[in-house]
Amino acid sequence: MAKGTKKDVIRLQRQNGSRRAKAPSKRPALKKLVIRLLPGLNEHLRAEMRYRGDLQAMILEAINSVDLKNVRLVELISETRMSTTMIGLAPAIHAHLKNLAKARSASMNVMVNTAVAHWLAGKKLIRLV
Repeated sequence: MAKGTKKDVIRLQRQNGSRRAKAPSKRPALKKLVIRLLPGLNEHLRAEMRYRGDLQAMILEAINSVDLKNVRLVELISETRMSTTMIGLAPAIHAHLKNLAKARSASMNVMVNTAVAHWLAGKKLIRLV
């Protein structure tokens, strides 16, 4: 382009006389939950993640698809070194999980490990004994 010539300019016209574009609506705030996954569950879940995607999405799928009111709970052994992971839960799911944990006299961590264990067992990736 030669020096001193004007560049082509494209201007966008606002619709409906609005001066400012509306900001996209915010997503509801997520409740953060730090969980400790049993080593076997962590390994299988992360292996599955390599083929399917998001770890948090798989944990949420496990929580939503397993009947946590009635399934056998997993035992967490205190000497076992467990991987720590943070997940975000919708407030309604967080409250539901908290209520289930209280009703079953268990921690939310036990409930998440139970959901993941039964979800993986349903996919025939692990066997529960």
